[in-house]
Amino acid sequence: MIGGFTSIGITDTRDQFYRVTSLGVNGFLDVIKYKSLSLIIGTGAFANYSRGLLGTGGELHGDSDSEYFYKMYYGVNVGTGFRIGPKTSRFAFELKPINVYLGTDYFTLGFMQVNIDIKLRTAKQ
Repeated sequence: MIGGFTSIGITDTRDQFYRVTSLGVNGFLDVIKYKSLSLIIGTGAFANYSRGLLGTGGELHGDSDSEYFYKMYYGVNVGTGFRIGPKTSRFAFELKPINVYLGTDYFTLGFMQVNIDIKLRTAKQ
């Protein structure tokens, strides 16, 4: 996973521009299944590299000091959502509105995810 963040619209803190890159292993299971629709939950582990610039000044905070940071975080993640995977199709579609990463040094990250999966084998008709 690769993402970027800014403080656009946040006025009570200094400017922030940073990126995260995460590598992880996740496993998701169908908890409840009805035809091709499934409720899925999963968990996994990750390593995250964050780097960026805090306090670039700007219009509101012209006298603030800039600070570059870079840090590695390690932790676990959980997520839940829905999967639509017709048995005869090579594709499955996932909507995971809840994904939470919790790691070392109070690292937290939450996001929504949309996936398209390609099945290696399809069921026989």
